[in-house]
Amino acid sequence: MNKKACIILVFLALFVVSATLLVVRAQPEIVMTPTSGAPGESIDVEGTGFAASKTVGIGWGPEVAVVNDPATVTKVGDLQFYGTTSQHPIKPNTFRWTYLQDAVELFFRDNGDGTLYDPAGGRLSSGSINYTSGYFQCVMQSSTRTFYAGKFSYTTYYFNSANSTFPILPTDGSGAVTGQITVPQIWNGTEVVTVIDEKGNIGTSDFTVEGSDVVPEPLTVAAIVLLSSTALIISFYWLRKRSLSKV
Repeated sequence: MNKKACIILVFLALFVVSATLLVVRAQPEIVMTPTSGAPGESIDVEGTGFAASKTVGIGWGPEVAVVNDPATVTKVGDLQFYGTTSQHPIKPNTFRWTYLQDAVELFFRDNGDGTLYDPAGGRLSSGSINYTSGYFQCVMQSSTRTFYAGKFSYTTYYFNSANSTFPILPTDGSGAVTGQITVPQIWNGTEVVTVIDEKGNIGTSDFTVEGSDVVPEPLTVAAIVLLSSTALIISFYWLRKRSLSKV
C-alpha cells in the first residue's frame, strides 16, 4: 500500500470517528398544555426522546433527599432480593442501597441507566432500579444468610410525597409519551416538572400554579402571627408619627 492510500485511509477513519461522536441522542423534551393553572385542574403532558416502550414517572417541584427510607425487602432463597421505595420517581445516579453482610456495612449504587453496581466488587451478580416506580432487585453471587438490607437513600421531588397519585405513563415505540396529570394541591408559584423514564432519561418543563389558597409550608401559624404582629406595630408607629408631625 502506497503512502497516498495510507493517508486516504487515515482521513476516512477520522471521518467515521467524528461522525460517530456527532451522533448524540437528543435530550428528552416535555411540553405541558397549558403552562399554568389552579390545583385540581388537568394538564396535558407530551414528551419525546425517552426510552421506547417503557414508562415514565413525574416529579413535581425541587429535588429532595430521602435518607433511610424504610422500604421492605423481600428475600427469595439466599441469593435474590427485591422491594419498592416509598417514594418515586427517583433521580438517576442518587440511589444507594446499604446493607450489612457478615457484620460489614456495604452498599450498591445505581449507574444512572437503571442498573446497580457493587463498589466493593465480587458480591453482586445483577441488580436494577426502576426510576419510574421505585422497584429494585438484586441477585447476589454467593449465599447471603447473614445479609441484612435496611437503608435506602435517593433523591426524589418535593411535592410527590404528598401527591403520590401522579400517574406512571407509558412510552410508545418511538419513545414519545402523552397523558394527563392533575395540578397538585400546592401553593402559588412556578415549579419544575421532571419526567424520568426507566433508563434514566430526563426531561423538564416549568409550570405555574395560580389561584391556590394553600399557604406555603414555611409560613406556619407562628410565622403568620409574627408577620401580622410586625405589620401591626409598623402601621401603628407610622400612623402615630404622622399624627405627631401635624401638631
